Amino acid sequence: MKFLLKKVILAILFALILSGCKFIPGINNRDQVSLTYWGLWESATNVNQLISDYQKDHPNVTIVYEKKSHQQYRESLQSRIEAGEGPDIFRFHNTWVPMLEGVLSEVPADVVSSSEFRENFYPAVSSDLRNSQKKFVGVPLEIDGLGLFWNEEIFNAAGINAPPKTWQELTDIASKLTVRGPAGNITTAGVAIGTASNVDHFSDILGMMILQNGGDPKLPTGQQAADALDYFTSFARGESRMWDASLPSSTVAFTGGNLAMYFGPSWRAIEIRNSNPLLKFQVAPVPQLEGGKVAWASYWAEGVSAKSNHQKEAWEFVKYLQQDDVLVKFYSEAAKTPGRIFGEPYPKISMAPKIASDPFLGAFIADAPYMRSAPMASRTFDNGLNDQMIKAYEDAVNSVLKDTRAEDALTTTAKNVKTVLERFGVK
Repeated sequence: MKFLLKKVILAILFALILSGCKFIPGINNRDQVSLTYWGLWESATNVNQLISDYQKDHPNVTIVYEKKSHQQYRESLQSRIEAGEGPDIFRFHNTWVPMLEGVLSEVPADVVSSSEFRENFYPAVSSDLRNSQKKFVGVPLEIDGLGLFWNEEIFNAAGINAPPKTWQELTDIASKLTVRGPAGNITTAGVAIGTASNVDHFSDILGMMILQNGGDPKLPTGQQAADALDYFTSFARGESRMWDASLPSSTVAFTGGNLAMYFGPSWRAIEIRNSNPLLKFQVAPVPQLEGGKVAWASYWAEGVSAKSNHQKEAWEFVKYLQQDDVLVKFYSEAAKTPGRIFGEPYPKISMAPKIASDPFLGAFIADAPYMRSAPMASRTFDNGLNDQMIKAYEDAVNSVLKDTRAEDALTTTAKNVKTVLERFGVK
């Protein structure tokens, strides 16, 4: 009788195992986990392919990707997480760390260690993606900043075969390439610098100039910042100006073939190529001061909510996303998307050779080791730190264009910047 009972029990257990028994402790008892992932720029089609691959090895994890509108994204993200209703995983800008201090989970060492951050990613990442406790709180899937776009036909017509490498060279070339009409109006601009109203990404350009000159955009009281502001606005002042407020936006002017040099992030190349497929242009590293090397960083990273009930599983997925082969697939699939010509530039130093020769992305990869950031990044749509800092510098640019000394304009700017930084807890 005992023997028969044992056989019956064993038969039942065996049947339950074959059926994937989910309720006997120790037997296939990994709980089902559902994660919500908020993104901004990448299509659900591309991201869902990565999710599908991941779930093959993690059948207990369900990940729902939602591509969000950039409008009021930062505020919605922050308020929803604080209310315990936000996503588990989300995309955020590298300059948002102070604003999201209370909602960003720290990156576990077994996801990316501190040494791996320093060894694998560009230096800007180690500076940007740390909270006030110096703990890493995000992992980038891209790197981006500013590149110098140049119109090949305008350059060739003037007998100039290469873009400038220094600011002095840029000034000289821009002056030669500027064309004026009979009334003195600019018909072809040498370079789009000098104004805030119609220079797209003006704050990035000016912020980079301040950094290159040894200044600090968060403390614009020194001569370095004043000299940078004075130089920036010089391109739009006087009879020899190379740009002015009467012209269309710099992106529109460059796309239309009426601008020789333009500063913008990598994704602008896609926008320009789609708008004018016949335009012949390339992208070069940004100009430098003699003896210096500083470029601009403005990129996005993936974070995990500090309020998530599944932080471990969320970070495991982020770890998967930043693997080399996954980044390659992410890039390749994005490049196949209608209207795209490339994916997001790789954030890892070791992956630089894969796109270093690309006519559009190569410049950003060449500059990546020297990139630095400041909370003046354009088009983050944060309605917060960046946008308020940009407004403070916009007022300074407009003031100098009305003949206020740069030093005097920055006195007001410094007060406004101090107020903004205190508001968001930036030190």
